Amino acid sequence: MKDRQAAMKDLRKVYRHRVTIQEYVTTRNDWNEPVQTWVDWMQVWVSIEPISGREYWAKHQTQSAVTHRVRMHYVPGVKPTMRILYGERVFDIESVIDWEERNEYLQLMCKEVV
Repeated sequence: MKDRQAAMKDLRKVYRHRVTIQEYVTTRNDWNEPVQTWVDWMQVWVSIEPISGREYWAKHQTQSAVTHRVRMHYVPGVKPTMRILYGERVFDIESVIDWEERNEYLQLMCKEVV
């Protein structure tokens, strides 16, 4: 069995992208008018994988524009209304899948905003 340090080193290889998950919220400006804006919700380590051409084509047939799969440890509260920032890149979350329904890992199907 691996010690904690070795396990964390392996985890960094898999989850090597540091991203910010943002939530779209309504706030009030100086004139008490509602203003909608993106707010940082959480920073996490994830794995970002482009969807292969075959997977993209199959998903596109069902009117989905998913371009990337993002995998991460389970965090309660992640919703399809959120987005992911990775450097200058932006990914809209299209669906949130609790992998194997064990509350251990999430798989986020995302569309890169160009």
